[in-house]
Amino acid sequence: MVEETEKTSKEQKESEAEKTEAADTVADENQAPAEQEELPPDAVTVEEIDTLRRKVTVRVDKSKIESKFDEMFGELGRSAQIPGFRIGRAPRRLIEKRFGKEIAADVRNAVVAEAMDKALKQADFKPFGNPEIKLEEIELPENDDLTFSFEVDVVPEFELPDYEGIEITRPSVEITDKQVDDALEGYRRGYGRFVPTDKPAQKDDVILADVVISGEGIDHKVPNAEMRVAAGEVEGIPIENLADVLTGARAGETCEVSTKVPAAHPREDWRDKQVKITFEVKDVKRLELPELNDAFAERLGFGSLSELRQAIRDDLEARANFQQRQSMHEQVKKFLLDNTDFELPKEHTQRLADRILTRRYINLLNLGVPREKIDENLQKLRQEASEQAAVEMKLYFILDKLAQEMQIEVDDAEVNARIAQIAARYNRRPERLRREMTDDGSLEELIATIRSEKAIEKVLEKAKIVDEVPEEETSSTKASSEADKQGKSADRKKASKVKSKKSASKKGSKKSGNNAASKQE
Repeated sequence: MVEETEKTSKEQKESEAEKTEAADTVADENQAPAEQEELPPDAVTVEEIDTLRRKVTVRVDKSKIESKFDEMFGELGRSAQIPGFRIGRAPRRLIEKRFGKEIAADVRNAVVAEAMDKALKQADFKPFGNPEIKLEEIELPENDDLTFSFEVDVVPEFELPDYEGIEITRPSVEITDKQVDDALEGYRRGYGRFVPTDKPAQKDDVILADVVISGEGIDHKVPNAEMRVAAGEVEGIPIENLADVLTGARAGETCEVSTKVPAAHPREDWRDKQVKITFEVKDVKRLELPELNDAFAERLGFGSLSELRQAIRDDLEARANFQQRQSMHEQVKKFLLDNTDFELPKEHTQRLADRILTRRYINLLNLGVPREKIDENLQKLRQEASEQAAVEMKLYFILDKLAQEMQIEVDDAEVNARIAQIAARYNRRPERLRREMTDDGSLEELIATIRSEKAIEKVLEKAKIVDEVPEEETSSTKASSEADKQGKSADRKKASKVKSKKSASKKGSKKSGNNAASKQE
C-alpha cells in the first residue's frame, strides 16, 4: 500500500513537472519577439570585391536565435517520442539532450537562410545567381549575436542601344524541285533493304566478314561482323581508310590493313600496339531501293506520289520559314551584342565555360575522336568555350533587360503549347515532360527562352525589313543591267554615226548647191 502511494505521488510530481515545462514552453513562444520585416540598417554591411561581386556581412541578434530555438523545440515537443512519456508530454530538457545537435544545425540553417534572404532584398544591387556561403563553417554563439558573411555576383548595369528601325534582311524562301527530289530520295533510302550481291563491294555497301586482329601478343577474332564500306572502326580501333580497304572485295576474298591501336583504347593490353586486321569476306550486301510510285506513297500513308511530293514540299517550306525567322532573330541578337558593352560576372561566366568545354569533350569522344587528339587541341577548345560562354552570358543579360523594358510576360498557355511541341517531337506525354522539366529546373530555362523570343519579335515589329534578293536573280539582274548598258552604248554609237552621216550629207548638199549657183551665175 505504501509502495502504491509513493508510486502515485511520483507520477503526480512528474505530471506536474510536465505541465510546468509545457507552460514554460507556451509562455516562451508567446513572449517570442515578432518576426522583423527587415534587418536593422547597421546589421548589414556590403564590401565590393570586384565590379560585379559583393561580400555581404550580416549580424543576427541573439534574441532571434533564441526565438528560433523555442519555435523548433516547441514543434518537436509536440511530436517527439521519448521513452516513459506520452507524445507531446516530454520535458524540454530531455528533448534538448536527445535532439540538441540536430536542432542546433536546423536553427543555424534557418536563421542564416532568413537573414541572407532579407539582406539581399534590402541590398542596393540586384544579385545574380545563388550566393556562395560556407555554411558548415558557421557556428552559433552561445550568448552572443551571430555574424556571418557570404559572396554574391551582381547583375551588370548597362543601357540598351536604340533598336527601333534597325535594318534586318529577310532571307528568301524558295523550295526547288531538286530539294523535293533529294528529300524524297531520303525517304526512299529509309525504306530500302540490303540484299546480297555478287558484284564487288562499293561505297556504302555492307560487308559481312570474320575479322581477325593480330600482332604483339594480340589474337582476337570477331565472327560475322557487319560493317559499312566507309570510314569507321573495328573493336574500338578507328580505321580512316576502311572504305578503301573494303572497296572491290567479293565474297570469299580476304583483305587486310595495318594500323596502331590508340592510346585511349578501352583494353589497356592493346594500347599503342601495332596490329594487323584481316577481313575474311563472307558476303556483300547492297541497298535495294523501292520504286518511286503511288504504291510507295501509300506505304507512307499518302494517296499518291504527287500527294507525297506536295507534303514534302510543304514540310520543306515550313522548315525554311522557321530558318528564315531564326536568321532574322540572329541578326537582332548580333545587333544587340555589337552595340552593347558591359562587364560580365567572372565566376558565373567561368562556370558556364567549364560546362561548355565538358559537353564538347564528351561529344567528341562519342564521335570516336581519340582522347589524345582531343587533349592536343584542349587549349583551343577551352578558348572557344570561354568565348561562347561570354557571348551566351552577355546575351542573357541583354535579352532579360529588353524583356523587362518591354514588360513581356509568359503565360501558362504559352508554356504548355511549347511543351506540347517538344513532347510531340520526341513522342512523349506533355504532362509527364512538364513534371520532369519542373524537377530538373529546365522549365525556368524554357520560360526564359520564350520570353526572350517574344522580346526579339517586338524588335522585329519595329525593324526595317529588307527582302533578300536571290543570288540567281542578282546575277541575271546584273547581266541584264550590263546588257542594257552595252545596248545603250551601241545605240549611242549608232546614233552618233547616223548623226555624222546626216551632218555630212547636209554639208555635201549645201556645197553642191553653192557650186550649182556659181555655175548658173
